[in-house]
Amino acid sequence: MLSFALRRPEGQFDLAALKAFFAGKRVLITGAAGSVGGALSMQLAKLGCAHLAMLDQFDHGLIEIVEAVKRAAPAMQTTEALCDVRDEGRLDAWMRRIEPDVVIHSAALKHVHLGERHPVECVLTNLVGVRNAVGAAAKAGAAHFVLISSDKAAAPTCVMGATKRLAELYLYGFQLEEPTPMKMKSVRFGNVLGSQGSVLPRFAGQIEAGGPLEVTHPDMERYFMSSDEAVGLILSVTALEQEPGAYFMEMGEPVSILDLGRDLIAKSGKDIEIEFTGLRPGEKLSEQLTDDYDQIQPSGLPNVFRITPASADAYMTSADVAHLEGLARTMENAIVRQRVFAHLDERLSREERAVG
Repeated sequence: MLSFALRRPEGQFDLAALKAFFAGKRVLITGAAGSVGGALSMQLAKLGCAHLAMLDQFDHGLIEIVEAVKRAAPAMQTTEALCDVRDEGRLDAWMRRIEPDVVIHSAALKHVHLGERHPVECVLTNLVGVRNAVGAAAKAGAAHFVLISSDKAAAPTCVMGATKRLAELYLYGFQLEEPTPMKMKSVRFGNVLGSQGSVLPRFAGQIEAGGPLEVTHPDMERYFMSSDEAVGLILSVTALEQEPGAYFMEMGEPVSILDLGRDLIAKSGKDIEIEFTGLRPGEKLSEQLTDDYDQIQPSGLPNVFRITPASADAYMTSADVAHLEGLARTMENAIVRQRVFAHLDERLSREERAVG
């Protein structure tokens, strides 16, 4: 794959402190076969946790990451858990069996335009799956639960982003309904370089094929972070002794997708045409990490900030999630999409939805 350098200093995290925190702990990662889940698994293998459980429904990807972790840390105890986070009963059973100290919930549907075509699936995975994972982790006695969120949860205009924001708000609702000593946090970040389905491997494939290189809009821009930064941020936030909230890392200025494409073409040495294909459903020209319904405070980590809701009423209840789940089970995509945003508007007390 063609390389791309971040146009800012790469964020650094204290690996010694992380090793001290995770040493001897039992850790479960959902979505372990994904790009971020796999990178987390490999880093945790180096940090010396006592037991690493990797859970995913994608059988081939799960086999690959489990085997990679075993090669990297042959002495560490591992568990492969072939399980869908939508299956509450099976997830409960796996959590009871593993008894994790830390649960990092990476399982998600993350593609914006696909989510616009399948809002039902976004609700069932990104919201119902989070409810299932939080509940199972609490019942199993986990001390820490971290939700992997997205910059698309800020001022969301797509179903994927909206379900991520509702999942963040559910962590607050769960704490109100079922007070637990389990520390619950979420992490928002931008595009991870080289992750599955992201722009860099897509552009590389188009260049390899001789073009054209497809850019949706000349003004499209995104935040980027390296895989090491994403993993360091998630693990550092997990280890923080701080109140619940959503966390994000300062990532400098957003990068022009058109400029990124031009740079990759120049590095390839090929004569590749650029074709503008138009914004896809749910996409925005620019992303942001916070919005007007967030309060921002320092976190204690360099260049990392903590977000809490501006309104005390900004939380999702189990009944709210059950309502959306019931609608999703009917397969009525248009109704589900409308109700997702209605819940979000009501919880945030926002009168006008953000536009892309």
